[in-house]
Amino acid sequence: MRGLVLGCYLLFCAALVRAEDSPGALRWFADWLAPEGANFQVVIEFSDLKLEPKESREQHLLPSPRIASPAAEWTGSKGRGARSEMCCVVWPMGLNDLTLGAVRLKLTNPADIPMHTTLSVRIVPRGELHALSFEKHSFLSEGRLILISDTPSRGAILAESPFAPRPLSPQDSAHVESAKGECRGEMLFDLTMAPGQTQALGFIVPLRLPKGAEPALDFYRELTVDQLFTEAQKQSGAGDRSKP
Repeated sequence: MRGLVLGCYLLFCAALVRAEDSPGALRWFADWLAPEGANFQVVIEFSDLKLEPKESREQHLLPSPRIASPAAEWTGSKGRGARSEMCCVVWPMGLNDLTLGAVRLKLTNPADIPMHTTLSVRIVPRGELHALSFEKHSFLSEGRLILISDTPSRGAILAESPFAPRPLSPQDSAHVESAKGECRGEMLFDLTMAPGQTQALGFIVPLRLPKGAEPALDFYRELTVDQLFTEAQKQSGAGDRSKP
């Protein structure tokens, strides 16, 4: 699936740097977002919407706990638009804490007729990505969860390199490996919005984990993106803890 890039280059989680060694902060500029140390990027595209990101003149750093709302905005013809919000938050896990990132992507249909589009969430190497898996609407690299969607997808298409043969239709689960570190994949969402409707999709990314700990997918499924934003709002108002 190819289309005009909505922008929002989301760089999530790191395989070059273990999650417990990551500083747990997000950096973004105009149409991209990157956790420190990421070795891949997540590119969000809409198949047929011509949306242009608003310009930004400098990079921004989002430490934990903090919220950026909006983090980025896009505008298009007929009043169509999109915006992203993101947060970093400390979340308890047993006797330990971990740092999570969350992104909300909102698309609005201001027209008086329904709007149909396909959202593609693509994983692209930024450095070497030797293994990539997809299952239960989540991406994993070398057994570690790197991107969890809170909205059911149509499935994903994975490939071991840019020009490698790939399935023609999305799969519910898949795995690829590449000695050259060129693994990539895309998760697809079919969206239909009524006139005036705004639809939101959320994603969770583990940023900093307790040493030796690797939460299972069920741990993240018990969370919601809205919960993480609410907690980040509380924590960011707690004095010096919210400061970089």
